[in-house]
Amino acid sequence: MLTADDQQLLEAIQKGICIVDSAGIVQAANGAFLQLAQLERGMLLGACLGDFLINLSPAELYAKLPLQNIALRFPNGAAMTVDIGILALSADVPGAAVVVRDDGEVQQLREELESARGTIAYLERQLMQREAAGWSAGRMRSQSREEELLSRLKPGRGFERFIGMSPNVLEALHIAAKAAQVDSNVLLIGESGTGKELVAEGIHAAGSRAKRPLIRVNCAAIPENLLESEFFGYEQGAFTGALRRKPGRFELADHGTIFLDEIGEMDLGMQSKLLRVLQDHSFERVGGIRTLKVDVRVIAATNRDLEQLVREKKFREDLYYRLNVLPVFLPPLRDRPEDIPLLIQAFLKNFSTKLGKELQGIKQAAMDALVQYNWPGNVRELQNIMERLVVLSEGDCIELEDIPDSIRYPAVPGPVGPLFGQRGQADIFPLAAYEKQIIRLALEKYGSYTAAGKVLGITHKTVAAKAQKYGIVTKGKNPPTSGGYDE
Repeated sequence: MLTADDQQLLEAIQKGICIVDSAGIVQAANGAFLQLAQLERGMLLGACLGDFLINLSPAELYAKLPLQNIALRFPNGAAMTVDIGILALSADVPGAAVVVRDDGEVQQLREELESARGTIAYLERQLMQREAAGWSAGRMRSQSREEELLSRLKPGRGFERFIGMSPNVLEALHIAAKAAQVDSNVLLIGESGTGKELVAEGIHAAGSRAKRPLIRVNCAAIPENLLESEFFGYEQGAFTGALRRKPGRFELADHGTIFLDEIGEMDLGMQSKLLRVLQDHSFERVGGIRTLKVDVRVIAATNRDLEQLVREKKFREDLYYRLNVLPVFLPPLRDRPEDIPLLIQAFLKNFSTKLGKELQGIKQAAMDALVQYNWPGNVRELQNIMERLVVLSEGDCIELEDIPDSIRYPAVPGPVGPLFGQRGQADIFPLAAYEKQIIRLALEKYGSYTAAGKVLGITHKTVAAKAQKYGIVTKGKNPPTSGGYDE
């Protein structure tokens, strides 16, 4: 039998180790071995190793020592690959040491297996739901909402420049494609940088007015005292400096489309004049007396909550309902993370060609960091970052080290404060955000992959892999190989 000192020595070894006697009876095992076997110590001690052999008979156990790549499977379903070597338990009692060949690999495979099982179960549930709800006369197979939207949204219809395949993007483009076929007013709603102008261009290009002008007006960029003359033009002598007649944007957009960006920034007085144009399709130039008629399709866009502005009496209710005939909501980039790799690849190709760089791609760790970032500036921010990365990259691929610290180590968003404290229902984050914070907190507190892994119940290799995935290192430094984040 092993002494207490022998057992303490076994526990200090990170690899899973089990000791058997000459009859193959388990005499001792360390904690790492028990964790991989998913067994309590009392269940393993006294058991016969031969009962767990898969590719070797019990009679061959000692006849062929030492052995490598021996498969063990325990009654609870846990499996592992081990090496078995000769070990003298005493001067006259032979025995064997069973060493797990690669505990990190076994643990990783187990985690991948569990993830695959979860994915299979999810897909089976989805399939059952589709089969139950997707059948109709004349259609003998179920069809997802994404497939339905893809089948309706024909390529090359004005929206090919908008990159995205997530369900909420397809839903928005489906409504926009419908709107393109009529002349009803459209209100594009979304945060800054979500692609509202791109969708407006698509609606114009896919409609019957495609060969007529598309006139853009940024209502927030034009001073209030000049907005009326920009909209409707002015007559010669209407004010100081009006040396000749100038047509306005509505007049220039006749038989075409006018795109009114940042419509929520317009003052109430100008809103009244805009409402008349939408109702009567007529206006007068500043300083003029002749009423002009126009045939203009109006697309408005805003990043503000117009309903809230209406309640606050800062936006005319009648104008809101006049504009909001066909609302199209463009989701922020954080709500469609599956589209981020598509956008990254498109921007990478575009800027590489434009800037004369020969970049082959982007490494997975760098891609993961970009996907996990919250992107408060949406697609516009991502586009600017990709241009910066292409300009500054010195290799043939974009590496994790090329990603700015503001993205690799974002202060927000993500779970902040007490990790498991009281949180509101609105403060729920993706699972990866919690995993990232847990790994970071464990490394900060315990200082090494091994110690953090023991606390978290995973191997040090798994901790190291996840730390690399999330870019968790001391800012500006690599993890030390000793006295800190060990390998």
